[in-house]
Amino acid sequence: MTMKKNISVIFIASVVVLIGTNCDAEVLKRNGTAGKNLNAHTLVSYGREFNDSLITMIGRVIENYHVCTAWSEWSECGAKSTDFFSTKTRTRRCGGQGERYGHRDEIEAGVCEGSDENTKVSCPVSYHTTAKGFCLKLYMNKKTHSDAEAVCKSDGGFLVHIDSYLKYESVKAMLIDNDMKTDIYIDGKRINSQWKFSYGSTSGYIYKWYPGYPGSQSHYQCLYLSGKRTEANLRFLTYNRECTRGFGYICEIPL
Repeated sequence: MTMKKNISVIFIASVVVLIGTNCDAEVLKRNGTAGKNLNAHTLVSYGREFNDSLITMIGRVIENYHVCTAWSEWSECGAKSTDFFSTKTRTRRCGGQGERYGHRDEIEAGVCEGSDENTKVSCPVSYHTTAKGFCLKLYMNKKTHSDAEAVCKSDGGFLVHIDSYLKYESVKAMLIDNDMKTDIYIDGKRINSQWKFSYGSTSGYIYKWYPGYPGSQSHYQCLYLSGKRTEANLRFLTYNRECTRGFGYICEIPL
């Protein structure tokens, strides 16, 4: 370590002597040189002007020592939501090529604001993003209501929560596209005479009840969409029956 310091001192002293010897007062009188411009490029320019190879070489050595790689990409912002702030960093390597000539790693830090986009979930490949932007998947294998909920949960979602006409239309279009003729489970369970939903608000959207429904029987607790009726005006209507029946279902992942 002491040897490196001694070499640095000798090197700087040599530069000062050489500039003082060769770049005399005439240069300063003629050009004038700002302190911030006294860099490797200045040495190369002076060396060439006075035809002094040693000064030119020293300037090149300094230039090579300060060569840096391009900055890396900024790291991910630590803040995950709008109106929250954190830090981000990026790095680069400067100096000679390889350990033999010495190098240093530089780290630059910056302030960043979080974004709700950072927490946005993408629709899995096995799911379908509808024209209205809903992420849905139709399962045709028969499950009870609780088992269907478990499958959706393992996917990162829930039984489709029909809370708007737009979502109802998306679900209906999916059932038609898949020529679904059997009934399916959707989100919604009656608890103490009140309909509860697994996601979002406690209110759902009922486009139209199937004739004779909702059933008032105590064990008619889970919501379905009708699908097997041949009459067009009786398909894809809402009704409630037991939760233990085996039917298909649609899972939803919120985006």
